[in-house]
Amino acid sequence: MLLPEQVQRLFQLALAEFASDWEIAGVCTELSLHKAEHWASGLGTFGLVLRNRMTGGAKVLGWRTGEPSNATYYRGISCRILEAYADRITDPIRRYFEEIGIVPASEPPLRLHQPPTGSGLSHA
Repeated sequence: MLLPEQVQRLFQLALAEFASDWEIAGVCTELSLHKAEHWASGLGTFGLVLRNRMTGGAKVLGWRTGEPSNATYYRGISCRILEAYADRITDPIRRYFEEIGIVPASEPPLRLHQPPTGSGLSHA
């Protein structure tokens, strides 16, 4: 299990890599499954407040309501997603960032269709 300081550091690194317009604007907090105001993803979920450097918009991760009142609210970040990111498995954090709307959704992989090659027989 990660400590809040580790979560905050990994999350900041992921923001710098994928969503540089966003910054952490508060303390990272471990969430509880037993508190109704927490929006946990399971054990080992953390909450953060993000702020967009350009627009000032806020996203609150891990709480259902609160301040700032004009923020949007999302489930917290699982430490498993950040552990995967620490191991350079970036797909889970990228999908989480897509879910909370700080990076655009990935396009489906491009499938190149190659026409079938000839049978190798020459026609003389």
